[in-house]
Amino acid sequence: MTRDVPQPPRLDLSAAPRDGGRTRLKVVGEIDLSTVGEFSTAVREQLAHGSVLLDMSETAFMDSTGVRALDALLQDGERDGRTLTIGADMHRNVRHVLELTGMLDVVAVTDRPAGGAG
Repeated sequence: MTRDVPQPPRLDLSAAPRDGGRTRLKVVGEIDLSTVGEFSTAVREQLAHGSVLLDMSETAFMDSTGVRALDALLQDGERDGRTLTIGADMHRNVRHVLELTGMLDVVAVTDRPAGGAG
């Protein structure tokens, strides 16, 4: 009898060249306890160079650790004079979590399409 071994959540992060004074960071996969460190590190690295637009259109899941990390990253950015925004084209699961936690009232959401310029 073989057992299916659950695969760990996957998270892929890719930064696009600076565009309009900010970096677009595409977040693909899941942000949870096992991936939140990688997410936070990548965003902080980009914030060190300027403002960041998070493209979370392919982020299928975010739990409370991701929400806490996002809140901390927003505070870091504000402290350093950098803006952290999220593209409006979010996966419905992520949007739901951000709505439930009140984060959509705190984080700037751009209505510019995630794949568009700027």
